[in-house]
Amino acid sequence: MSNNVYWAVTDEKWHPVVWELEFPMDVTTGKLNACCMKMLCRPQKANDIEGLVLDPLDGSIWLADERKGCIGQYDPKTGMRLGGAVELPAVMRGFRLDFGIESLTIGKDGLTMWTCSEEALQADGPRSTRKHGTDVRLTRLARKKGSVNWKADGQWVYRTDPIAGGPWYNTDNKECSRSGISELCLLEDGTLLVLEREFSVVLVPRLRCRLYEVDLSKATDVLSLPSVKDVSGLVRVEKRLLFETTGFAMYEGMCTGPKLADGSRLLLLVSDGDKKALRSVMALRLSSR
Repeated sequence: MSNNVYWAVTDEKWHPVVWELEFPMDVTTGKLNACCMKMLCRPQKANDIEGLVLDPLDGSIWLADERKGCIGQYDPKTGMRLGGAVELPAVMRGFRLDFGIESLTIGKDGLTMWTCSEEALQADGPRSTRKHGTDVRLTRLARKKGSVNWKADGQWVYRTDPIAGGPWYNTDNKECSRSGISELCLLEDGTLLVLEREFSVVLVPRLRCRLYEVDLSKATDVLSLPSVKDVSGLVRVEKRLLFETTGFAMYEGMCTGPKLADGSRLLLLVSDGDKKALRSVMALRLSSR
């Protein structure tokens, strides 16, 4: 949006809401001084919205629906579904319930968009464990102009970290530990950032979030493969840890912020809004190596 205004989406018992967030901030230090929220719309016929991007070409928004396994175009003022479409690879229909499309990011020119599932598709192998991570397909979508539908033009395998802590049981006594991807962010120079999120227990239940920079230059493009299990010669993307934090905030949203006085740029992380007491926004400073 602008240097101070951003959009985010929350789910309230499967009734998503798009919000406008305003962050007055200090352009010298990057400190966020406050947060003001107002509701923009309720997307129609949407279910479990986990990702939102603003289309720079026409001002519409694209929303990733995890439960339905699709990405749709909406009017941010009315919440009405628009006619744009995203043609996802057939293999992505085989997502695991509650581990489907969690992430969405778009390029500044509006011609490239990235998405992925939270953990491995059923065809691609097991979920994360304490012994190994899970293989997720980072999926690049492309179009030649704003009126053309999105099509996948590449997929690369990303291996998440193993679960570091002990098992986490919910109120139904169901083991729900995980280690998957909760968000992506495409920088202006084409660098892709991946936010990993882990549920586990280390003395007490905690969330561990890790921010990685990825390098796809040597990785295998698996767009044409129906499965990546036991593929001979498969090369996964390389990743470099940039930041790590643990606590009770479940960070699921990420985008770039304004440039600061020293030339660095802010990166904003927003937590899940299910528990009001745990809602938070974190500002990180991005600088060149």
